[in-house]
Amino acid sequence: MILLIQKYTVYFIVLLLFTACANSVIEEAPWNNNAPIPVVYSIISPNEPVQVYVSKTYNQNFPAVKNPYPEAKVFMSGQDNKWIELTRLSPDTCIFEDIQKQLIIEKGKTYSLKVVLSDKTVQAQTTVLNDPAGITDVSCVFTGKNYINHVLDSFPENWHIRYDTLSVNQLSVKFSLPGNSDCEILFSENSKQIYGTMFLNQGSFQTNYFETPKDSTSFILELTTLDPNFKKYVDAQSINSVSTGYSSNIPILALIESFGGVLPKFSNIVNGVGLFGSSVTVSQRVVITKPAH
Repeated sequence: MILLIQKYTVYFIVLLLFTACANSVIEEAPWNNNAPIPVVYSIISPNEPVQVYVSKTYNQNFPAVKNPYPEAKVFMSGQDNKWIELTRLSPDTCIFEDIQKQLIIEKGKTYSLKVVLSDKTVQAQTTVLNDPAGITDVSCVFTGKNYINHVLDSFPENWHIRYDTLSVNQLSVKFSLPGNSDCEILFSENSKQIYGTMFLNQGSFQTNYFETPKDSTSFILELTTLDPNFKKYVDAQSINSVSTGYSSNIPILALIESFGGVLPKFSNIVNGVGLFGSSVTVSQRVVITKPAH
């Protein structure tokens, strides 16, 4: 099977909605109900900060509010059923985080999420992938081609064009498939998705147009496996994964930037809509070699 990766346009950011590979239950959501309902989004991943985004759907009859649930309290627990309260990052934000790093996210473990509001409790559960895809072999060869990339930098009182010289490389990756065939595999560098052709039946990915700064001699290749529910959400609504920030929670940034009350008809959130899912990222430093003469 040959899969051509398409660019996701959003938000990766994001952001979003469902359960993971095991014990997955897709919740019915009142998609045709115009009344505002809670939106909850969180993607958990080993070695990444735990964050949860809490907001509300809206339409022309119910205008957007910067912080629709100031009373919200967010809790998460592992299989020990010990609930940890997350901290709202600032009074006017909808993002909550485990700032004390009390939650340890591990592969194969199940986690529960609870958002307590004044009139209801929103809940969800997900299981982190136990056997994600892995990188087995990589080669990156400079094609001998460079080009000038024009980037418009915008500042309130200073507009100018930056000229970046980029090298074009041929990137080939061999990888092991995840245990669940319904997962999604993405490649990235510095949280920027790499697009190319993926041969799932061969466990390989390749592109002849991988760009790096002219003077780069190496880079960190990241392979991220999205759980089946995260993949379904991505398929239901395109997500732009080109951003900075935590790799697993980039969707939160995009959701904040572009969420307009229109959500994919896919959710694993009880008493609301959204996604509680997982992803696992592995990385490897890759040396860029010169072409053989």
